[in-house]
Amino acid sequence: MISNDIILNASSFMLLLLLLLWGVCFFIFVYRNLGGTKVGKDSLLYFNYMFFKRDILSSSALIFLVLGYVAAAIAEYRREFDNLSLISNLFGGMSFFLFALYGKYFYQGLIDDEKPFFLLRFF
Repeated sequence: MISNDIILNASSFMLLLLLLLWGVCFFIFVYRNLGGTKVGKDSLLYFNYMFFKRDILSSSALIFLVLGYVAAAIAEYRREFDNLSLISNLFGGMSFFLFALYGKYFYQGLIDDEKPFFLLRFF
């Protein structure tokens, strides 16, 4: 159904654009940093890279992810006007960002970026 709500359309377009840019960062990571695809490992290694490395590519991918999550929260709010859903989605985006800040700047343990399950063992 076509909507006349400009904020809904703009936030949906921004969500699409930010997720496309996040995907571009993923392909750059896979082919430049990993040297090609590693079936079943590349997405887990990408999250390790995105949350724990201090690189311009990892920082931009994280920013695209968080802003895409916030754009999705705004689009969902404009679709249903549910305040509780907006607050919970914004706190979810903030938790991604705060976890990444902890992983990039405050985590003092050994970061094993060659193991795909490092992020799962982190918890």
